[in-house]
Amino acid sequence: MMEEFDIEFVKLKNGIHQFEYQLNKSFFDFFKNQEVNNAIISVKAVLNKFDNLLQVDIEGTGNIEMTCDRCLSDVSYPVENHFKSIYHLNSIEEKIDEAQEVNLDVYYLSGSQFKINISESIYQSFITEIPMVKRCDDIDGKECNPDMLDKIDSLEETNSDKNEIDPRWEELKKLLNNKEK
Repeated sequence: MMEEFDIEFVKLKNGIHQFEYQLNKSFFDFFKNQEVNNAIISVKAVLNKFDNLLQVDIEGTGNIEMTCDRCLSDVSYPVENHFKSIYHLNSIEEKIDEAQEVNLDVYYLSGSQFKINISESIYQSFITEIPMVKRCDDIDGKECNPDMLDKIDSLEETNSDKNEIDPRWEELKKLLNNKEK
């Protein structure tokens, strides 16, 4: 894991502690994400430590740059996220397995653990901010590259001209239609 996201909570006193991080392309590359071309995200983590509990509030804002699925130009998506994670300290091993199966933002730490790493939680929260279909039109004031759209249209017209059906397939379709009747 990324060591700069390790928080050694055993060295911290009870109370509030703040951590700040800057995310960039290398952060997403670490998780083998190939959709992100670049990223500039500021993340602030506020850890509130209690005797048997850690509460981590994480906020982040910035931009993630990706490739438009339609015209292949770079698109910068604004992202903003806020989430919480709870870490129970000195938990029983049975509860640790139970929590991992449920996959919640509640984590159970054994007595032998002395640090947490929040990089995966940060990654998972920001990756959900990325739309499934990335288009320039989704960003206010940005349009897809008109030259590329013209090229796509001309290729579609060329392909539609080539979509003549082989006469042998037509004969087979007639046989199929006769069988259905």
